[in-house]
Amino acid sequence: MIQRKRLPGDSLLTVSKKQDMSLNFFWYGLLVYMIFFVLAAAEAPFLTAASAQGVQAIGLLLMIAGGAGLMSFKFDDGYLKNLFIINLLYSVTIIIRGAQFDKDAIKQMLFDPWFGVLPYLCSVIVLLPRSIATYKKMFNILLIFGAIFLVFVYTFYDTLHDYDRLNLVAQGLVENLSVFLALPVGYMLISYPYNIKGKKDFFGIGKKNAFIVFMFMVTLFFAIFRARRGLIFMCATTFLCVGMVAVLSTKKKALIITMASLMILVGGAFIASMKEHSAFNFLMERGEEDTRSGVEVWMYADMSSADWVIGKGIKGKYYCPIVDNVNDAEGAGYRDNIETGYLQIILKGGIISLALHLLMFIPAVYKGLFKSRNVLSKAAALWIFLWIIYLYPSGGIVFSMNYLLVWVATGICYSEKLRNLPDETIKANLQ
Repeated sequence: MIQRKRLPGDSLLTVSKKQDMSLNFFWYGLLVYMIFFVLAAAEAPFLTAASAQGVQAIGLLLMIAGGAGLMSFKFDDGYLKNLFIINLLYSVTIIIRGAQFDKDAIKQMLFDPWFGVLPYLCSVIVLLPRSIATYKKMFNILLIFGAIFLVFVYTFYDTLHDYDRLNLVAQGLVENLSVFLALPVGYMLISYPYNIKGKKDFFGIGKKNAFIVFMFMVTLFFAIFRARRGLIFMCATTFLCVGMVAVLSTKKKALIITMASLMILVGGAFIASMKEHSAFNFLMERGEEDTRSGVEVWMYADMSSADWVIGKGIKGKYYCPIVDNVNDAEGAGYRDNIETGYLQIILKGGIISLALHLLMFIPAVYKGLFKSRNVLSKAAALWIFLWIIYLYPSGGIVFSMNYLLVWVATGICYSEKLRNLPDETIKANLQ
């Protein structure tokens, strides 16, 4: 058999058969882990918490097996390498400080994406092979995430559409479905030019793009219905980034700007008419209701100077008696989370943790937006930028596809070779 001669730069496009199998293990293991966490959180009647965690354990083992066959300690940028090492070592100190090792604590650390150990280890995904084949596999998994989201919306529709707007189960279900399944697919939407095979592909917009837009509209509907303002903001800014990519990647900028202006006008008219529709009553009632500042004041009062610098560790809590659903592990009135993302990072790891992340992510945004030749890098930069601005309305560091994609995007933005690949080459290999 005659083998094709390996061309310079092939490693940017392909992976070996062994790596391809490991990618399957890693991404499908992650998918299984996320699906069964969402099902357990939704209190699905056909699934016990123990069985859900058992399947999550299988997913975690698949991720570990896949990662072991994929990750190598290679960096395209010395600055990122040094900060990555410092951040990873510092994350270990956050885990160690306050970590518990009884049965229940271990299960929480392994199977809770919000407060477990995995959020602090997400950065290792930057060690995945930086190749177009890796990202192609990732895009395929994102489509499955979107499809599973729609299946779960159908399955739990009665709960999601419960008109008791104070139903905490429905509220939590909307947030979990969106954060863990729907919103990550926005990364693929921002990279929309790669999803269009030609002018005949679903009226020129692409079947994949049409599917993702539909999925996002479903997400936005339930975000409005349950008055989740942070989630509405995330959906809107994702679409805004799609518009930015359109402006940056097309020669018909005047047409794009005109269409965007029309969409803004239509959106403004829609928002103005929301008062007339009962479906939006709850959102209008919440309006500019302040649900954060009171909690933040209590957190500030409970933080020492050392806490602000290094945080309180993985089990860090603060006294906040004004919230009913608090964690009582250390007595009534203590909470282990705060809804403002950057404060959550500071609570656990201090300003040092927040600074380390920003020192890596801000240069990545600059490199991806202004030092690149392709949409892949620009979309990666925009995704990181979105995560940074989401530090106010969302929970910060969470073991989710959203946050994992931030690290994937960081690897792309720091790779000069990837940033200089032409779009035609990337698109041909992604499709």
